[in-house]
Amino acid sequence: MALEITGTIELSSGVVLTSAYARVNPSLDTSGNRVFTSVEYWLSETDYNDGKWPLDYNAFTENRFDYDRTTDGSDILLFANEQIKSQLEAKGFSVTIIEL
Repeated sequence: MALEITGTIELSSGVVLTSAYARVNPSLDTSGNRVFTSVEYWLSETDYNDGKWPLDYNAFTENRFDYDRTTDGSDILLFANEQIKSQLEAKGFSVTIIEL
């Protein structure tokens, strides 16, 4: 599962991209009530698959989400991707969850 992102993405180097590919890595805390995420971005899915280093980019999204398995479902990967997608869309990006 991954995110396809379109919009104005400015890297720390000043380079501006119009799209990126992101992977969200979720983990469930020991209480089972919070999901923590880390997000890495690549220029494209091909770069990710080729093992290239992620981009030097931080979209400043939250990385901790309250989680309730009964209402949020048992798939924390989908839950985490939906949370990051929502935050990126609030920042003006167009985001699609792919590879479902």
